[in-house]
Amino acid sequence: MKGLAKYITKNYSPRSLQNYLYLIERYKTFTHEPETAVYADVLRYIAHLRELKKHPKTLRNHLFAVKIYYRYLVETGQRKTHPCQSLQLKDRINRAVDVQSLYAMDEMLIFLESCQTQTPIGQRQKVITGLLVYQALIAQEIAGLDLADIDLDKGTVNVKKSAKLNARTLDLKPSQIMLLHTYMTESREKLLIRNSKITTEALIITRYGKRIPAGTVAMATNYGRKETEKMQPLKIRQSVIAHLLKNGNDLRVVQVFAGHKRASATESYKQTGLEQLKTIIDKLHPLQ
Repeated sequence: MKGLAKYITKNYSPRSLQNYLYLIERYKTFTHEPETAVYADVLRYIAHLRELKKHPKTLRNHLFAVKIYYRYLVETGQRKTHPCQSLQLKDRINRAVDVQSLYAMDEMLIFLESCQTQTPIGQRQKVITGLLVYQALIAQEIAGLDLADIDLDKGTVNVKKSAKLNARTLDLKPSQIMLLHTYMTESREKLLIRNSKITTEALIITRYGKRIPAGTVAMATNYGRKETEKMQPLKIRQSVIAHLLKNGNDLRVVQVFAGHKRASATESYKQTGLEQLKTIIDKLHPLQ
């Protein structure tokens, strides 16, 4: 994997390295003899992901990682042809936000407080969940955070600019500051001690001492939870943004908070008059 890691770092975003390696490893685990796989094998893998109800955007991310893997094999002479270079998925991405199906703020706060913090992994789980519930970060942003991005004295977190979202500096809650101090000085160090040969500036690390891949943030968030208790990181973010707008916060302020590059992206989280009416009816309906 070292050669592949160097190839990805050189040709793609270094910050996405762990995520690409994780997705490639999943593909290799599923596919029999991936080095010699053909077009049909890649299609079978995509069909498998569809059976798992993966979001169309997630499917594209998996396929992109698979394409990177085969580009590497071709460019290093390990195979002559790329089996899926021209493959394009037609799964439609529904970009509309279903405000009615989002989590209530109380639900998310209970979810956060139910994190078990007796272990380093548990403390990491609560740090991640707090960044979802209070700062509405996406998985890629959480995975990309470095120690230097956390300013405990000022009580802020610096979120880096990405292709889709703007950079921003967000306030931390007092409870987060205390938790982050403990995590950064104790729990994170314990995870690194287990892997003394590894050094990293990443804030959120795996049990093996490496930067957490964005693709495993959901798993880390829901670690140890029953299936009925799990929450989706993206849906948490959407719920927080919708909650801010519903509570009358200025659209521009929420746009900056969320990192949206266009106001229209933030506006999509607003409830329409019909949705507001449905919410009221659902609350008052005698059969509820």
